[in-house]
Amino acid sequence: MLQKVTDFILEQRMISTGDKVIVGLSGGADSVALLHILKELRDCFDLELYAAHVNHGLRGQDANEDAAFAEDLCRNWGIPFFLKNADIPQMSRKMHMTEEEAGRKVRYDFFHEVMHKVKGNKIATAHHKNDQAETILHNIIRGTGTQGLSGIKPIRDGYIIRPLLIVSRQEIKDYIRHHSLAYREDATNADSTYTRNRIRNCLIPILARDFNPDIVERLFTMGNIIREEDEFLSCCCKKVYEELCKAEAGQITVQLDKFNALNTAIKKRLVRMAVSDLKGDLDGIGHNHVNAVVSLADRARTGTKTVLPASRNDCSAVEAEVSYDKLIFRKNNNDQTAIFFDKPLPIPGQVHVEELGLTVTAEKWDRKKGLHFSSQCIYIDEDAVKGSLRLRQRINGDRFRPLGMNGSKKLKDYFIDLKVPRGERDKVPLLVDEKNIIWVVGFQISQDYRITVSTKNILKISVEYHIHNGG
Repeated sequence: MLQKVTDFILEQRMISTGDKVIVGLSGGADSVALLHILKELRDCFDLELYAAHVNHGLRGQDANEDAAFAEDLCRNWGIPFFLKNADIPQMSRKMHMTEEEAGRKVRYDFFHEVMHKVKGNKIATAHHKNDQAETILHNIIRGTGTQGLSGIKPIRDGYIIRPLLIVSRQEIKDYIRHHSLAYREDATNADSTYTRNRIRNCLIPILARDFNPDIVERLFTMGNIIREEDEFLSCCCKKVYEELCKAEAGQITVQLDKFNALNTAIKKRLVRMAVSDLKGDLDGIGHNHVNAVVSLADRARTGTKTVLPASRNDCSAVEAEVSYDKLIFRKNNNDQTAIFFDKPLPIPGQVHVEELGLTVTAEKWDRKKGLHFSSQCIYIDEDAVKGSLRLRQRINGDRFRPLGMNGSKKLKDYFIDLKVPRGERDKVPLLVDEKNIIWVVGFQISQDYRITVSTKNILKISVEYHIHNGG
């Protein structure tokens, strides 16, 4: 088994020479086997190993003895040991999670804490083939898409690794017996109160007995096939997402007609990508929420919107709104405080507007370098600037002379003509001097500041938008 796991580690590129690996050590057979294998590979990969154990506060004295066993094991093997005591029942109530969910969150939070403390770069968990089969069946029962059918990834987020995913529970037991390794039995594994345990102890034995004795291997293989196909689809959709979706001023916009022309499966993936970019995760987002956004876009009625649920640990929800020819995703944390900004822009220099998640830069420019106008970059006649530059939001009575127009018009009317939603108008930055609006950022510059053949001094003004996760 050691060679099989080693080959899997190399094939998946899980470990590099000199890695500092934090091993989740429960004290059970799986995690003891994992720690032993990595200990055997320590010299080969020049690894630094650390063990992290969480006492969940669920099993009284048995749990305390598990922690003591894990600590003694690490002491004997010369591996630094870290312990966290937690009251999972209390935390599950506080976080409105099941005990399983709360326990998982606490474990991974602690693993990350230890990784940060020791300046590590990998977290290893002892998931194996049977866990993979149970996870896939669990996801099928709850209802899932291709990502759920692919199960547990060998590597998650580039640093959480599962070296034992290539071996079965029986192979681990054989390895434990062959090396005479002691381990702790968790009595709660036989408690069928938990769904995962019922799948392990009841459903899989029935499937193996009555349908396919090799069910675990077949589910494992299916998960690998679907994961490869899902990764391919994700890569393709990422390219479409980058082409169609634009991140600016704390929101993500996509052209409605182009979105609606896509295949439904791609549309759903784009919705998930946009929500994930804004929230940082997809916690609480189900198929019904994604379908609601797709239906919203299909109806294409300006002003209609749907709100997607917030994460358990983030009060900010995401709302999707149809606005004229765009589908807009934005954070909605129910904060009704009006946005206000009015900041000086030095020449040369830059200003960051945190309220909108953007940075505006001003620099002197040589015409010989070329002029490359865009919605995020303009060039103006510096000698036309009256006094200092500022970046502010609109105020009542603002007037603007768009490029090519003889006279000026009310900024309000300009926004109406361009079908800018009323709720978005205060979020459009205005580049102004002491007399006029020079640039309605992202839209148009003023006729009075345009570059002409007689212009001697040029200013380049550019804006960079960032996803503004703060809401």
